[in-house]
Amino acid sequence: MNKISAIGARLAFVAAFAAAGAAPLTAQAAQDHHQKASHARCQNCGTVVSTRTYERAAERASGLGAGGGAVVGGLLGNQVGSGNGRTLATIAGAVGGAYAGNRVERNMHKTTYTDVRVRMANGGYRVFTEQGNPRFGNGDRVRVQQGRLIRD
Repeated sequence: MNKISAIGARLAFVAAFAAAGAAPLTAQAAQDHHQKASHARCQNCGTVVSTRTYERAAERASGLGAGGGAVVGGLLGNQVGSGNGRTLATIAGAVGGAYAGNRVERNMHKTTYTDVRVRMANGGYRVFTEQGNPRFGNGDRVRVQQGRLIRD
């Protein structure tokens, strides 16, 4: 009987030791796996720290503004002076009107852009330029997906 009790006690001790030792290893392995998965998932995650919105005039105009401006400028220039002075004023008015008309047309077709500055999960900063008004505010959690920002 003593022999069976001693073996039973040893088995109980080994079982208790194994159970106590296995629990932390299982929990630690699960935690490490979760941290690695979370870290891999958040490589492209970040927080918006600032936004700046601005407008940019069109690079090119169709020529309608320049043509219209040249006609109007030429007509106004023709009202000034007489003789050769009138001819020079007409030419100057047409050139000035063409330039002004081109600028007006380009400004009519301006585009709004927003620079979004993001503090990435790795501690670095990235700036993303988006067309249009801001979609994100300071403190918003975002993720980079295919080079674009999406709400996280």
